[in-house]
Amino acid sequence: MPDLYTTVLPLASFAFVMSITPGPNNLMLLSSGARFGLRLSLAHLLGVATGFLGLLLVCWFGVGAVVMADPRIGSLLTVVCVLYLCWLGWLLVSDSSESPADAPAEQPDAAGRSAAQPMSWFAAFAFQFVNPKAWGMGVTAVSIVRNAPLSMPAKLAVLLAVCSAVNLPCVALWTVFGAAMRQHLRRPWIRRAFNGAMALCVVATALWMLGPLLSARGHTG
Repeated sequence: MPDLYTTVLPLASFAFVMSITPGPNNLMLLSSGARFGLRLSLAHLLGVATGFLGLLLVCWFGVGAVVMADPRIGSLLTVVCVLYLCWLGWLLVSDSSESPADAPAEQPDAAGRSAAQPMSWFAAFAFQFVNPKAWGMGVTAVSIVRNAPLSMPAKLAVLLAVCSAVNLPCVALWTVFGAAMRQHLRRPWIRRAFNGAMALCVVATALWMLGPLLSARGHTG
């Protein structure tokens, strides 16, 4: 039992810090909760949680170490993630839905355009595999468990159970916080200001992720 505690506590602490701090997933879930509400954001939320578990399994079998060790793959993942975040920022500032606090996600607006829709489960699941933060978290979590004095099946069970138990409530908290803000977004100017602020946060996150890549290119050049 002491051996289990010496593995669970460091793993849970690491998973909590990485899951609760701002990042691409949490910012997108905050925005989704505010724009669409908790119920319509559940698919997005579950896609993040299950996608991360899938990523953990990939890292467990050694793929994560290869990804993190090859700077070309890491750079490609970063570029894809940055492009997606910039596209998301554009969607936020160009959102033309009239009443996100009341209207269903698929209701067309007055001009006949489709209102914005929450991210699907599959899209959120797939996004984990181009999210550098998720890869870093997965590789580090696996390395913590690998050193535990447990059998291999027990290590994998602890990895998945602890990370799932910690990650899901943390990302759900961001979604719930966003949903709690919905009632304040009924006024068009407040909604536009919120979308603009979220777009700036998302783009700032993208630029922050791109910084090390550009710095590395500058040193090699």
